[in-house]
Amino acid sequence: VRLNEDDMEFDMIGIDAAIANSFRRILIAELPTMAIEKVLIANNTSIIQDEVLAHRLGLVPIRVDPRLFDYLSENDQPNEKNTVVFKLHVQCKRGSPRITVKSDALKWLPNGSELVKETRNATSDSSSKPETYTYFGCSQETIPEFVKNPIIPKYPDIIVAKLGPGQEIELEAHAVKGIGKTHAKWSPVATAWYRMLPEVRIDCNCRFLLF
Repeated sequence: VRLNEDDMEFDMIGIDAAIANSFRRILIAELPTMAIEKVLIANNTSIIQDEVLAHRLGLVPIRVDPRLFDYLSENDQPNEKNTVVFKLHVQCKRGSPRITVKSDALKWLPNGSELVKETRNATSDSSSKPETYTYFGCSQETIPEFVKNPIIPKYPDIIVAKLGPGQEIELEAHAVKGIGKTHAKWSPVATAWYRMLPEVRIDCNCRFLLF
């Protein structure tokens, strides 16, 4: 009936209400999407606690096709096939007015994490490449689907935080594939509902029959 970037409306004719409700529940809980699951905070001097900031970022919808990625299990290493990495680094300089940090401040890192892991082994080879939190074999920019469609937040104007003079936020956010049954942040719909459309017939005696 109607289909655009944000809404879809369709008719299902000749089925039981229980089947229609099953479609509704599938839309809410079973369809996979990509959402931020892990947030690595390097610096946060804002008034928002780290946990609240991470929760807000998890609810930011990501514009990317989840069919291009695999699920990340506990035994898997984050790589270019199961993880999308974003960076957020915003600072409000002293003497400047307060600034509003929005979702467009999340910058896609196609080459993976840039944060270096802390190692306890001080005798490690300094010439080797530093270990980060992801293991990308290639840049995600080389994937044909992302050449002309870079991965960005769906809506650029979602307010994440507000910074006062001298405050700063620096973090990395890792998005993975999941479903709404695990957490609402992976639900692909804001709402899904159905309504019954009765069929009205008029017989030869002009009596109304409702089916």
